[in-house]
Amino acid sequence: MFFSKNTPLLDFYIFSMNGILLFLLFRYISEIYLLMKKISYSVFLVLLFLLFGCSSDSLEPILNDGDSDEQSQDETGSDSDDTPNDSFVTDSFDGTGPLVDFVVNNEAALPEVARENGRYRAELTDNTNDKTLHFNDDQGRLDAKLVSFPFEFIARNIGIGTLNDSQVAPTPENSLYIFAGVQIHVETLNSFNSAHVVVGHRGNTYFTIEGKNTVDGNSSVNDIGANIVPDGRADIRIVGNQDRTITVHWQIPNLDYDTTADDWKLYNVTGNLPGNAPAFDSNVYVGLITYAFGSNGVPFVGTCDAIQTAD
Repeated sequence: MFFSKNTPLLDFYIFSMNGILLFLLFRYISEIYLLMKKISYSVFLVLLFLLFGCSSDSLEPILNDGDSDEQSQDETGSDSDDTPNDSFVTDSFDGTGPLVDFVVNNEAALPEVARENGRYRAELTDNTNDKTLHFNDDQGRLDAKLVSFPFEFIARNIGIGTLNDSQVAPTPENSLYIFAGVQIHVETLNSFNSAHVVVGHRGNTYFTIEGKNTVDGNSSVNDIGANIVPDGRADIRIVGNQDRTITVHWQIPNLDYDTTADDWKLYNVTGNLPGNAPAFDSNVYVGLITYAFGSNGVPFVGTCDAIQTAD
């Protein structure tokens, strides 16, 4: 602070103003200091409340009323259709010998069906009079389990192979109809009402999946196109819905399904088979079929690694 020697009155005025300013500055600094103490104390109380007011039990996600953990996972993009079903009963066709605990319809049409080295194996060496065929009122052999709606049935690595190697698909020549797959049949086995999904060669459409509905002996049939399953095998998944309809899925075989997630595709986008569907009751037979139409492509084998059932 500076004082003039020539103007005592002015110097006194300046001195007084400086004193007032210093007093105000000191008061302002004091108020800031008290305010900071209050803020620090408040922050301390908040931190103390968070530390002792929360326990580890309260650290789970907060869900809206009516939500569940599963719903939260769905909203993040998980696909419930691909979630493994822990209630599945798996038949891996272990060992060699007859099939175990299957109901057989029309065994004479295809007598050489068995377990062989851990696989379903159906040797089709004779199709005289199309005796193995499943079409209209022709019913070949069916090896099935009785299930109740709702249910889920998966056939793993099912399709066609050669007599020498079930894991090598027959090379197609000209028009041929040879298949193996899954059939859903009304509980009355002598009724001509069923649906099926099979893998193989269909006419000149090779390496495909065929879908068929048969109602009172009249069949509607289509496929998903050529060269969709290049090894002649696929995984087939049938979901029996609460309303007694079925939804069909397929995928390229997942040979490590115990540890690797499935990647299912709906049959022909919708999951529906062609034409009218049979009127299923509460119980149906679901199982494996192998068949041919005509003699081209015979002999061959139907093959399957395992089936999984949940109902």
